[in-house]
Amino acid sequence: MPTIPEYRKKHYRSIYELLNENPRIYEKTVAKKLEIDRNTTSKRMKEAFELGFISWPQIRKRSFRNLLEYIYLINCKNPARWFRKYIQDEDVTYHAVMNGFANLFIVTRKEIDIKDDAIVFGPRSDYHVAYAPNHTWKTSIQIMREKVAHFDPEEYEPKGILKNHWNKIVEWSPQFELLYQYYKRNMRKKVTPAMKKYHISGEKTYEWLKNVKKYCTVFVRYFPEGFSSYDPYLFMFETDYEDFVIDLFSEIPTSPFFYKVSNKLFLFANVDRRLVKVTDTENEVPDISKLHIPLLIEDLLEKGIITSEAHAASEYYWIKDL
Repeated sequence: MPTIPEYRKKHYRSIYELLNENPRIYEKTVAKKLEIDRNTTSKRMKEAFELGFISWPQIRKRSFRNLLEYIYLINCKNPARWFRKYIQDEDVTYHAVMNGFANLFIVTRKEIDIKDDAIVFGPRSDYHVAYAPNHTWKTSIQIMREKVAHFDPEEYEPKGILKNHWNKIVEWSPQFELLYQYYKRNMRKKVTPAMKKYHISGEKTYEWLKNVKKYCTVFVRYFPEGFSSYDPYLFMFETDYEDFVIDLFSEIPTSPFFYKVSNKLFLFANVDRRLVKVTDTENEVPDISKLHIPLLIEDLLEKGIITSEAHAASEYYWIKDL
């Protein structure tokens, strides 16, 4: 990636903050907030998205009974074979071959008959996407260590950050599903093409957009040095202090997100690779003191804040918009 001037990065951060407040904010409003002209604003926003500093504003269904998604984390003998099989399955919306505690990850709209091989499976909760704090990884690690050092289980109060609606049904018409698929990976798409393509009135489309937070988690993610600068990791925790763990890892400056399956808390984070694995091959003895994330997790285990931890990374994946 070419070197990005600091003033542009500041613009990207401001754009992220504005999109976080309103994913469909007008470019002219962004220009006014940034105090730059409309054409420059348009270029900055295009750069921010295309260079991976900001994700397009996206939506994911909440966990209502008629919108449920099921997640399976599996250890199987031949994950590549299963991967090929699920490419053809229209109920599987996402699946990946993993390297770590599980070798196959599946997201599906219906339960599948593979439970004997599953480490964990079940309906997922709502997602919670953390707001990316505007600080460095060094500051992030420092804050996280201080929070762990001062954690007192007697003072812990659950906040109920992660929610589920498994026992509730929400209105969801075929037109709603079409609009969901249209806006799922880019909430900034224009209304008119959707109206023409799906023969849905502008009034109905705008009404759906107005109420979308009722049906879906709406989010934007931020990557201070660009998406490609980080390695993606999936962490699985068992804990009696769920909201503390969520609050703790929300200090990561790359918009981590969380959800639950069964009794397991999952964290998906794009992490500075220098904090999770040794890359220095010049020294005979590797300097593990720089592995801040594994060492932080070790502290959580020693203090009993989490009772187990496992992690994995994707090798390859397939996404279907269905």
